[in-house]
Amino acid sequence: MEPPVGLMDSCPNNLEGFSGHLFLTLINTLAAMKCSLGSPNQYSEDFGPNIMDGDAFDFIVVGAGSGGSVVANKLSENKDWNVLVLEAGGYPSATSDIPALLFSVIDSKEDWRFEGEQEKGSCLGFKNERCKWPRGKFLGGCSSINAMLYVKGNERDYDKWYEMGNEGWSWEDVKQHFKDNENIQNLESSKDYGRNGYQTITYYSSDEPVKESVKAAGTELGYRSLLEEQPQDPLGYIDVPLTVENGVRMNAAKAFLGKAKDRKNLLVAVNAMAERILIDKATKTAKGVQVRIGDRVVKVYAKKEVILSAGSTNSPHLLMVSGVGPEAHLQAQGIDVIQDLPGVGQNLQDHLNFFGFFVKLDHNAEKPHSPLSNLDAVYEYFTRRTGAMAGISITNLIGFINTKNDSKYPDVQLHHMLLRSADPYLLPAFSKAVGFKDESVEKRLMVNANNPALIITSLILNPKSKGNLELRSKDIYEAPVIRPKYLTDPEEHDLNTHLEAIRYCQALLRTASMSKHNPELVHDVIPACDQFPYDSDEYWKCAIRHMSGTLYHPVGTCKMGPKDESTAVVDSKLRVIGVNRLRVADASVMPTVTSGNTNAPTMMIGRKAGVMIAGYWSKVKDEL
Repeated sequence: MEPPVGLMDSCPNNLEGFSGHLFLTLINTLAAMKCSLGSPNQYSEDFGPNIMDGDAFDFIVVGAGSGGSVVANKLSENKDWNVLVLEAGGYPSATSDIPALLFSVIDSKEDWRFEGEQEKGSCLGFKNERCKWPRGKFLGGCSSINAMLYVKGNERDYDKWYEMGNEGWSWEDVKQHFKDNENIQNLESSKDYGRNGYQTITYYSSDEPVKESVKAAGTELGYRSLLEEQPQDPLGYIDVPLTVENGVRMNAAKAFLGKAKDRKNLLVAVNAMAERILIDKATKTAKGVQVRIGDRVVKVYAKKEVILSAGSTNSPHLLMVSGVGPEAHLQAQGIDVIQDLPGVGQNLQDHLNFFGFFVKLDHNAEKPHSPLSNLDAVYEYFTRRTGAMAGISITNLIGFINTKNDSKYPDVQLHHMLLRSADPYLLPAFSKAVGFKDESVEKRLMVNANNPALIITSLILNPKSKGNLELRSKDIYEAPVIRPKYLTDPEEHDLNTHLEAIRYCQALLRTASMSKHNPELVHDVIPACDQFPYDSDEYWKCAIRHMSGTLYHPVGTCKMGPKDESTAVVDSKLRVIGVNRLRVADASVMPTVTSGNTNAPTMMIGRKAGVMIAGYWSKVKDEL
């Protein structure tokens, strides 16, 4: 809903005495509840103004996102070590704290506002024919802009990492690290989640009628409803938990830095842009970081290690401008090469999400609501932190399916978004966040003005297509060149799997469970695809190339692998190959993308990194 431009008392003096007192009490209560959202008091005090050129710390962590917040928390458990965290952005806003407003942060100052390059075979239905590339630029990183879905993936993902030569990364090796991070709420019977960690995750289930219809339809097609996520039995429909605490987003920085803010040795600097890693060329040893804090540029030094946790876009970017990356490419940019690592910026993998399955429904698919329902929801949220704004409707209903029926493991993940009829916020906000061309949005808005609608999005869990990331220049402030290269695998595995997912979704609409809502698949406005008969394979393949984009899951650009592997950037201890005392701990180290949303695995990586680093330095006494 659009906020009013300003407040005006249209009837002055009509409330006097006790009635006026009650009204003012209400206003003051709402104001007080507002102040607790987006409050810097939930985080560490900004240490940036106290940093002087030449200051030294035991560890410097670059990035306060899902990986960096966790590794910094773990290292600061040792009171003898001081840990400095450098975050390029500021404190999260109140908007990012409200679960239902999950699309509103995209394209704001809290987003890096990256874009993929224009490519011939994908993102054709978006403005400028480029896919947006949202990345969180504030404490919490992408955990502050994502859909808050807590998905671990399945055991095969991690066993594959181990089989690729990464010792210590099998499912048996990593599952306890997940649990050590977790504090599950409302799911007391579960044995799959931890209860003593910093990251609150809350089991949540929408009561919209269409949600149960979708689950029942999945059962008709052979997919059971799962009560909780079980990596050993991953097929089916599940209401996944959210990274939410008491109706408010619990981003990684709030969980792992904010809850430990009283530690005197955990220092967090916001609006602190790391410009390059300081590496001694003779010894190939990371010594510190050059960082801009406000209008000052200072050099800070690490007595033990620098840990790079800036994410799958910014970590390889920072490595390359610091002289670590593909030698020929760095030389072409005028960068003095310290370590030739051809894999930096390569192996880019992402979950391409198809947004083109838009279904008109009857009103029996949604709960009854009145013109005042939106205002009631706002009042309930600001007074109790409950209600529609404390959740994400049915968006946490996930379907894990196998379109080929050839494995117990899924190859497609389905997300579901209910657009309540005449909702003035969700569809416009979602469409803007994704970046659709106007012509694609207008028809959907017309449909949704009078009827509820369901968007079923499908993504390929284990894509064959791989992209890359390169420097545009040696200037860290100039965005890198991002080439997602979606749908480019020669066998067209990804394209055909997307098509199979669409055919599955069509079968879902034909089930008895969904038929009661009279679902009608809306023919999107995609002029370039009208050359093909509607509903033909050729039409849908065209639609996939136009109406698919990122689900914010890029990984792999600092790939973990054996030292003798040409594309590896870090080893199984997350140490940058060929550079001493420098590690990477974020989603960029994933050799392959996990089978699901990547926030939980990235936090696991942060935890495991912290354990490994702490274990090493507890035994080693020498410092730089």
